[in-house]
Amino acid sequence: MRAITVQVRAGLGVGRLAAAMESLVELHPELCRSGFAHHEVADPAAATPAALAEAEAGLDLRAGVLMHVVWLDAGPAHSGRLVLVLHDIVADRLPRILPWLVRAWKQPAFVS
Repeated sequence: MRAITVQVRAGLGVGRLAAAMESLVELHPELCRSGFAHHEVADPAAATPAALAEAEAGLDLRAGVLMHVVWLDAGPAHSGRLVLVLHDIVADRLPRILPWLVRAWKQPAFVS
């Protein structure tokens, strides 16, 4: 398992995250043959260890869930965090996934 946590600016929203992740999965279906898993956590200040453990537990090679995304939403006025967790079989792709995800998130089609 490999994970990275990044801070994201306020107001980007889970809708834009979901659209960007779906786009990423369409372009790189080997990451998640059955789609990506994601969930929101209400209290980002205290949730990272628990969210990471839950995301890691959600990875399932047999079911095709090789990536799990956790959105630590701090509300529209505060920056939140995004945790990307990849199964070992695709962990070498993490350095390429993050920049692509940032570009996809900035696309006008993802503006809510």
